[in-house]
Amino acid sequence: MFTVDGVTWGWPCDIERAAEMTPSQISGLMLDGSVFNDVLGTYMRYTVTVAVPLTCRDEYAALYEILTRPVDGHSFVLPYNNGLVAVTGRVARVSDVYVRMPDGGSCWKGVRFTVEGNHPTKAVSLGAVIAAGRAPLPETAVPEEGACYAYHDGAWVEAAFEDGDGRWY
Repeated sequence: MFTVDGVTWGWPCDIERAAEMTPSQISGLMLDGSVFNDVLGTYMRYTVTVAVPLTCRDEYAALYEILTRPVDGHSFVLPYNNGLVAVTGRVARVSDVYVRMPDGGSCWKGVRFTVEGNHPTKAVSLGAVIAAGRAPLPETAVPEEGACYAYHDGAWVEAAFEDGDGRWY
């Protein structure tokens, strides 16, 4: 059972999952031979293969239309360990098979799709960064060059400092 954009699909299915711990661009081999691994977060990838009964052709077509919409992401609820996980993700690929029946009829079957998370499902907390002895960074996607941030009252705030370029001491 899985959910796409609030619609639950209860047909028999096989679901494969993969977790990718994605490193940042500053990760890599250090001069002393050690590896620095700056992990941005854990991104989930699910591959779902659905067995839809022949009596549910309209529902099958509806699922296919939802999955092939050209949108930046869908809301999925998928199995995770002993429960469920909500993933906002993009559908990377959809495939199925067209079958001609001996009686002359035809149908599409075996829809298979891949979901890749748009955001990490797991991320390092500020406390874990500080405990590891690393410099904490603000949660801003694209900071402006020269911007300065301070951690104040449990949140990052942009700090304003007087320009010292024209001062003489």
